[in-house]
Amino acid sequence: MVVMEYPRPITSIHQIEISSRCNLRCVYCPSPKLHQPVEKGGSARAKEDISTANFCRALAWASHFDELGTQHELALTGIGEALLHPHFVEFLRLSREALPENRITFSTNGILLTETLCEQIAPYRPEVYISLHRPEKAKPAIDIAHRFGLLKAVNASFATLAFDWAGQLDWPSQIPPNSMVCEFLRTGWAVVFADGRITTCCLDAMGGGVVGHVDDEIGSLGIQPWQTTGQDGRVIGCASCHLEVP
Repeated sequence: MVVMEYPRPITSIHQIEISSRCNLRCVYCPSPKLHQPVEKGGSARAKEDISTANFCRALAWASHFDELGTQHELALTGIGEALLHPHFVEFLRLSREALPENRITFSTNGILLTETLCEQIAPYRPEVYISLHRPEKAKPAIDIAHRFGLLKAVNASFATLAFDWAGQLDWPSQIPPNSMVCEFLRTGWAVVFADGRITTCCLDAMGGGVVGHVDDEIGSLGIQPWQTTGQDGRVIGCASCHLEVP
């Protein structure tokens, strides 16, 4: 395998975290401790929805990469539950207008995915991934999304392909180390947090891999492996991840 040199240019805004809030507190997700003080293992990140200004600026980055031919997919997904954002439908519409040929996806636990909401979002052709965190809530959501032709997949990876979020959780990993190459590093994908900061890792719940902000000059930021140390001395980041650094 050819070892890549870093930093390398970001080529795509692969994810925009619509909200860092969540309506569940699953033990196999970083979300419950995300907003705790650093001394308690959290990152002191605020529970917040992305502002319209930050979202539109993130879309400007994505549109830039779309013009370059490197933006192929946008996931309106992060650590929180995207459907908690009061402007989710509007942001989905803006995404489709900015990226008419891109895949646009989002993940949800299904609690808020109603028939009315599916009617509203169907014209924008999102692909919906529904998790089984709460099966009794997910089942109706799966049926509704399927009926509207929006369902892409059902996700139970927290039980079938579990991992410890690059050392951020005390949760047993079922994926052998270095069994897959990190696509974010290989391709140059980036994630926009709800506060507008840009990180280069989809598993970076704590913000250790932040390289800039959406207000920076578009196209000016690079992607690179990241690593930090938790309060308990645990190494967090690429060195502890099940994915291989290319």
